Amino acid sequence: MSNRKPVDDDDDRSDETTRSTTSNTPEVVADWTMLATALVEHAVTEVRSPGDVDLGRAQVERAREAFRQAAATPGPLQTVVHTVGLDQLEAETLAVCAGIELDGRLLTLLGTLVRPARTPARPTVQLLVDLLGPEVLGVLAPNSRLTRAGLVSLESDVPMAGAQVLVPRRVLWALLGDPSLDPALPPGTEFVTDEGDDDRILGASEKVLVVGEDPVRRRQAAVRFTRHDVFISTRVPTSDDEWLTLVRQASLVGAGLVLETGDRLDSAGREWLERAEHLPVALTSSRPLPLESLPQQAFLEVAADPPAVTDDEWAAVYPSAAPPIRRPTAQQLWVTAHVSTGVPDAEEQLRRTATGSLLQHATRIVPRVEWDDLVLPPSQERQLRNLVDRYHQRSRVHDDWGLSLYPSPGVVALFSGPSGTGKTTSAEVVAKELGLEMFRVDLSALVSKYIGETEKNLEEIFSAAHTGNYLLLFDEADSLFGSRSKVEDAKDRYANMEVSYLLQRLETYDGVVVLTSNFQGNIDQAFLRRIHVTVAFSVPTAEERERIWDRSLGGAPRADLDLAFVAEKFDLTGGSIRNAALTAAFAAAAAGTEVGMVEVLSAVTTEFTKLGRRTQDSQYGPWLAAVRNASR
Repeated sequence: MSNRKPVDDDDDRSDETTRSTTSNTPEVVADWTMLATALVEHAVTEVRSPGDVDLGRAQVERAREAFRQAAATPGPLQTVVHTVGLDQLEAETLAVCAGIELDGRLLTLLGTLVRPARTPARPTVQLLVDLLGPEVLGVLAPNSRLTRAGLVSLESDVPMAGAQVLVPRRVLWALLGDPSLDPALPPGTEFVTDEGDDDRILGASEKVLVVGEDPVRRRQAAVRFTRHDVFISTRVPTSDDEWLTLVRQASLVGAGLVLETGDRLDSAGREWLERAEHLPVALTSSRPLPLESLPQQAFLEVAADPPAVTDDEWAAVYPSAAPPIRRPTAQQLWVTAHVSTGVPDAEEQLRRTATGSLLQHATRIVPRVEWDDLVLPPSQERQLRNLVDRYHQRSRVHDDWGLSLYPSPGVVALFSGPSGTGKTTSAEVVAKELGLEMFRVDLSALVSKYIGETEKNLEEIFSAAHTGNYLLLFDEADSLFGSRSKVEDAKDRYANMEVSYLLQRLETYDGVVVLTSNFQGNIDQAFLRRIHVTVAFSVPTAEERERIWDRSLGGAPRADLDLAFVAEKFDLTGGSIRNAALTAAFAAAAAGTEVGMVEVLSAVTTEFTKLGRRTQDSQYGPWLAAVRNASR
């Protein structure tokens, strides 16, 4: 990289220099474009009228002096020069190439200078050497400041001397005073500036690592600790084109970079950040990045503030509402403040925001059942009521009596047993009793094949549930939360990382989580240590099945039903009984009759077939012939 003296030796970057909103004036534009005009006209004069060379040389010197003043005057050109650290020759090279692009008359004059003549006639490497001297070759080198910042590029696949020097259109617009973001930047890219926080730590470092749970908190810490006052905030680019566009944009408007990373920075990202060493950079992540993935630069690592919003932050958005007991995260408050839901109540608006996030990964269940709808042994019902009591009495036990929040501040329950034994229904009863909304997590949508995505999905679920105070039901949880495997390959390692992350999140979540499993033995022991209440559901007894049949048929008209016989002969679970009762009711309704034994036993036969089980003729008793006739 060149060690030539910069245009402006003043290292104090003033607000006027670094602000991307600096406007340009016609006079300043004219001053820096005069250099291209003078140099091209002088070169043409040397070809056409050698006798006027001295006059042209004097014009070049006046234009060069005007350019120096323009480069030192607050405006877009000075911003680029200062941000990238351009010296006099680098700045002149950029100004000449850009000035020619902006002046159609100069493009025409180039036709007399560029050989062979080309249309359109942009400056070539050889022409710039003739106009500015042989040192310009270093200015155009692949590792030069102009090239690193994406301000110029060379035409490829032609001899270098005849290669045109290209100035991207975005560079021209920025030099003319348009600081708007390039549409080719990653979606969600935005400007972030210092919001005037009293605790801002200006000048801490130009390279910062920020670690924290909440995206807004990470961004706030990046602004506080990074030596700059305006940033472009975005995710880490995923292609060289995105990287080039981002580095160019930041260089043009004098902005630092706040980049949200995943678990690590890939090799391409490391190379691009080393290439863009002139830019202040803050890398933000939810977990510490591996040091080997970082550029060879001195980074300051800081921790972001806790996610929960402060009283002042809450009052800034909802000045007339008291802060809720369950504080939202900074990210949730930011979303709520920027998206109008039409809900006047502050807490309801937050709940609406949280619900939207949850519905990406879960299904809302409206609890409609109560204790009387459950048919369970007394011991199981007692365990469910203990779960409710534990939730209601948390404040007294932990806050008033001072007992530790072990294994977590919330309530975690495991419901295990065969399908259809009442696990989900019991969760609904608990949710209704506690007055909580209930969401069943869709594990097939939650688990991602992409590294880090499952943890991200889990974080979105738990963060949203915290604000809304929901009951989370992880149905058939052993499919994800089963015993961790021995690490034999990368897939096993990342699967275990997902399990570990969930364990960590269960320890901090203060709501209600219900895990259901068909086989408790499949659940990792580390999960069992974090569970407050376990309820084992079994296939109901004959007496319980009779009660379930009676409740499932509800007010349907009945014709001499012997439900005790059906319950004794057919060992169905509660879920299957409810299905069979509905089938029998529809059959009777279609026939215009009451629900009788034939309809019920035919429905039972259908249910056994669905389950892949066979019935015996002896189970049907005196109704065997009638059931066979009905099935023909």
